[in-house]
Amino acid sequence: MSDTVERDLDLAWELLEAQPTHPRVAELAVRVLAAQPERSSALMVLAYHRESCGDADEARRLYLRVAGRRDNQFIWAARALRHLESGEHNHDEALRWARTVLGQNHEGWDDWMQLGHAQACAGEHEAGWRQLDEAVTLCARTAPDHLPKALAKRAEYLLGTCAPPERFVPAAEEAIRTNVTDSWVATLLGYAYLARYRFDDAEQLGLRLLREDPTDDLLQTLVDTARTMLRIVEKARGDDITLADIQATGALEMAWQQIRDLKLGIDLASALAALDAVMPAELRDTLMPGASAADLAEGEDKVGSMAARDLLTWHDGQPPGSGAAWGWTEPFRLMSAAEILAMDAEIEADRAAHPDWPEKEVWEQVMTDDAGAYLVTVAFGKLVKRRPGQPDEPVADSMADWIWDRVAGFGGQDPRPAPLKTEEPAADPLPAPGTPLTGVIVTMCAALGEPEESPAYAELRRLFPGSTVRRSELVPDEPSSDGVYIEALDGLVTKISVDVAVCPDADRLISGLDLGGHRGSVDAYVRAHGAVPHDSWVNRANGEATVVYHFAGHRLCLCWADGSIARIYVTGA
Repeated sequence: MSDTVERDLDLAWELLEAQPTHPRVAELAVRVLAAQPERSSALMVLAYHRESCGDADEARRLYLRVAGRRDNQFIWAARALRHLESGEHNHDEALRWARTVLGQNHEGWDDWMQLGHAQACAGEHEAGWRQLDEAVTLCARTAPDHLPKALAKRAEYLLGTCAPPERFVPAAEEAIRTNVTDSWVATLLGYAYLARYRFDDAEQLGLRLLREDPTDDLLQTLVDTARTMLRIVEKARGDDITLADIQATGALEMAWQQIRDLKLGIDLASALAALDAVMPAELRDTLMPGASAADLAEGEDKVGSMAARDLLTWHDGQPPGSGAAWGWTEPFRLMSAAEILAMDAEIEADRAAHPDWPEKEVWEQVMTDDAGAYLVTVAFGKLVKRRPGQPDEPVADSMADWIWDRVAGFGGQDPRPAPLKTEEPAADPLPAPGTPLTGVIVTMCAALGEPEESPAYAELRRLFPGSTVRRSELVPDEPSSDGVYIEALDGLVTKISVDVAVCPDADRLISGLDLGGHRGSVDAYVRAHGAVPHDSWVNRANGEATVVYHFAGHRLCLCWADGSIARIYVTGA
């Protein structure tokens, strides 16, 4: 019986790898579980299969069932949940599982890379992007053969979390140097060069890629745009359109954003398709049929390409007074092509009478509240509200973002990274990066190697009057009311330990440290503030893990049990 179970399980794994959606995978896994319900590995096979088949809810249930057992499959279940929640765009849950994984294993560079990706997707952009860099550094140190893969992942994750060109460009360049065959990263790098006004680099990269695929429209557009910009730069002084004019429109930045959003599936066309799937009937009933190419031919140069053309081919406007159907804070409705063209003609006929619509600026009116206000896309693709005689009011980063907000509001899935999180300043602010850890830990370190009559030792006992002093390994520790234990040899302090559950000052032992946090976040905190990783080990008898850092000439040790810090101690170097 046992041999049959093992053969079924092995076959299930092999078939899962080759054909993950094959129904035989589930049959084999269920047969194993019928014989041995405790086999977490069989549950994992079944969960992977259900996820591959698109049944995220059932896969989640199975992964959580494995995670609840806390056995040797726990970390794989945690990784699977991290992947599942990320794919479902549940960013906060993906981040929670990323930190859970690192609470179990903080050695692998890819787990740190996944943490950075999850942080950035959840709105912790800067922290996440820095973590991606740190993961690459860790890979170079611990697994140099995997460095090309790590560099490609960093570029992919920077792109996927909408990092600006100035962050993406150097990462993509480094990735391409180690893997010149990654055409998608290279194409995006070319458009990022345009957004950074590096036209020569964009042209040369585009030409190289076109030699590999001469039919690629995106690459042809890249090269044409780069050459156009080079000509403008050469003749800037004599032309009506200068480089400064181009910079003011944000046209090149928008080209980068549009190709990036297309790659990520968060562009305007994707948003409108997603809206179609969740749109309430009340809104659908107000929308006119989409305009055809023939309908828009008259206004070929008038209907803008930032947003208006996509919107009009989707639906050619809404009747006046129907804006409330969007369920937004204000009753703006889509304008029709006829309305946009008529309004443009009126503005051009008498510029002086329309000072809110400047001739030398980029704008496309797309919606109106029928009371004189408009939603308008302007330079860099931003969406603003424009009212007569008033400054423009920001509404969204783009028309696509405004539509995605409506999709989310109607209960649809929103694939965008979370917006930047702004955190309230802590009562005890974190030290600046690179400065030593602060708090009671500094007093503990100062007492190490000092005699009992020293001021540093006196300060330590003042802070912890209930601490016990152990002067011989043959004498067991007595209970300490402070949870602090001092070891002294030949009259000199050699070690200070703190039982976190008992010590009343544990929460300020290291200022700003989250004692209940995951190992990944704690490790990142102490490393950012002067501690250097040295060693780690696991006590197989009780499962406790100890992580050791060099700090201030001594050793700082954090002992973990059941996912939380159990003890903190310092010893001489």
